[in-house]
Amino acid sequence: MSALLQQAERIKLARLLGCEASDLGALSQCSEEELRLARSVAANALFGRHRSLFSKLAGATRLLPTGLSAQFTQKFIGETLAGRVASEMDPKQALALSEKLPVPFLARVCLSLDPGRSGPIIRAMPTALVVDVARELRRNREHIVMAQFADALDDDVVAAVMDAIDEPSDLLRIGFYIESKARLEGIISAMDDERLGATLVAAQAEALWPQALAMVDGTSAELRGRMADLIAMQSDEVIRSAFSVAGDEGLWPLLADAVMLMSPESRARITAVLEDASAQWRDELRAALEARGASDELLAEVAA
Repeated sequence: MSALLQQAERIKLARLLGCEASDLGALSQCSEEELRLARSVAANALFGRHRSLFSKLAGATRLLPTGLSAQFTQKFIGETLAGRVASEMDPKQALALSEKLPVPFLARVCLSLDPGRSGPIIRAMPTALVVDVARELRRNREHIVMAQFADALDDDVVAAVMDAIDEPSDLLRIGFYIESKARLEGIISAMDDERLGATLVAAQAEALWPQALAMVDGTSAELRGRMADLIAMQSDEVIRSAFSVAGDEGLWPLLADAVMLMSPESRARITAVLEDASAQWRDELRAALEARGASDELLAEVAA
């Protein structure tokens, strides 16, 4: 499994525990699956504490008119506790209350929702409200929470949220943390080549090539091939930046996979860029291609 996906899991675990990913050095050798299990155990421990109290508070809100309950929530409960209580609410009750709360407050509440229990609540929200909250989360750079939304929401709502995001770099940052490869494939497949190409330009401009390559790691060969051909369609500068990051971050296996899935025309384009590039890049790409079982014809094509 890609080291990039392991990195994403360490960052998500650190986000849950309220620390930096660098503080989890003892877990550096754990696999993606082990890190995900650790995060699940930690979430159950953190969100399970005082659950009976949160459930009682959720029940108590039913006794108040919705408007009064919304005022009480903002003035006395606060967004952190409100997230814990909301996770214990009936979806209809949570929907009625959310319609009385301002979007910035709801966005902060999302940071404290129990990810294991909040799916029905999130899916009960109207699309327009979800999009507004997602915009607020994007402004606050809460990409991990937005990725959790993507895993929980229905396809049409996810599409509406993605359409509302106009910064290509945000799509990379969110996609990096989405757990469901099926959901991620659906999101990327729905994007046209112009928009996907913009994410590759953003990868070069904002040093997000690891996120761009990790985003499609584990998706179908058809989608990876499409992304590979789009890489070859970019400027020499963008292509060279991908090779540079591959060398710095050890991402040659992912680039080798891309080259193997490219059309002959795209490989010719990559080969042309490599002619004027570092000999070390050519050697490392060839070694990665050999390790992935590339044919002699393909190896000769890239080395030409």
